[in-house]
Amino acid sequence: MISNAMFITYTIMCFLGLQAITLIVILTKRNDAGNRNLMKATRNFVVISFALGLYYYITYYRELVLGEFATGPVVRGFDGVIFYAMGYSWIKLIDNIAGVENDSIKILRKHTRVVFPCLMVLSAIVYIFVLDAYYNTDSFVEEVITIVSEALLGIVVIWYTCKYVSWAYRELVDSASRKYIMVVSIFVCFNNLWNNCVAAFVFIKAVSLSVMCSNLYAVTSILLLITNLLTLCYVYKKDFTPIFFGHEEKGSKHLTEEEAVDMVARDHKLTERERDVMLLAYEGLTNPDIAEKLFISRHTVKRHMHNIFEKLDVSTRMELAHLVQSQMNSGK
Repeated sequence: MISNAMFITYTIMCFLGLQAITLIVILTKRNDAGNRNLMKATRNFVVISFALGLYYYITYYRELVLGEFATGPVVRGFDGVIFYAMGYSWIKLIDNIAGVENDSIKILRKHTRVVFPCLMVLSAIVYIFVLDAYYNTDSFVEEVITIVSEALLGIVVIWYTCKYVSWAYRELVDSASRKYIMVVSIFVCFNNLWNNCVAAFVFIKAVSLSVMCSNLYAVTSILLLITNLLTLCYVYKKDFTPIFFGHEEKGSKHLTEEEAVDMVARDHKLTERERDVMLLAYEGLTNPDIAEKLFISRHTVKRHMHNIFEKLDVSTRMELAHLVQSQMNSGK
C-alpha cells in the first residue's frame, strides 16, 4: 500500500515538474521586458527539483521493486551532489525574487558562489570514494568522515538559506512572494536534513538499507510534490510577464499597452509617478528594477505599488496585467 502511494506521488510530482519546466521555458522565450535572471533562476530550480524527483523515482523502483541495491560511482556521485545543487538553485531563486542590493548581500553572494560548488565536490568525493556500492563504510574512520561531512554540509545549507530568507523577508512587500519563499525554504531545508539524518543512520548501520529507502523516498516524494505544486502556483499567481493574456494581433484596432495603462491610470486617478510604476510592473519588472529605472528608492516603489493595488482594487500583478489587457482588448 505504501509502495503504491509513493509510486503515485512520484508520478504526480514528475508531471508537475514537467509542467513547471514547460511554463518557465515558454515565459523565458517570450519575456522581452522583465527580469530574465529571475526567469532563469526559476527555470534552474524547477529543472533541478524535477531531476532530483526523477532520480529518486527511478532509484525507488530499482531498489524497492526490483531489489537491486548496488550502485556505481557515477550514481553515488550524482546522489551526493543533487541535494546541494537543489539548495544552491533555491538560494539563487530567493536572491532574484528579493532583488536586494547592498554591500553585505554582495559579499554573501561571492561566498555562496564558492561555498556551494565546494560542498557539492566534497559530497561527491565522500559518496564515490568513501562509501561502497551499498552505501556502507569499511572502517571507523570512514564512518566518522561520512557522518561529520553529512552534518556539516546540512548545517551550511540551512545557514545560507536562512540568511537569504531573512534578506528577502525584510525586502519584499508582496505577501505571495514572502509566503512562497518561507514555505519552500522550510521544505528544502527539511528535505536536506532528512536525507542527511537517514544517510547517517545507514552509515552507522543503525537501520538497514531497505528501511532507509522506504523512509527516505516516502518523505522526499511528498516534499518534492508540494514544492513543485507551490512553484507552479506561484508562477501563475505572480505572473512574471503578462504573456498569459496574449499579444495584440497585427492590424487590430486594440489600444497599445501605454494607451491602456494611461486609460487605467486616468480612470482610477493614479498620479503620474504611480502610472510610470504601474507600466513597468505590467511589463514584468521587479521592484528593484523599477527603482533603478526610475531613480527612486525601493521603499518608494513599494509605497507606489501599495497605492496602485488599492486604487485598482487588485491584489497581484497578474490581476493588474489582466486589467490593463482588458482595456487593450476593449479599445475603450
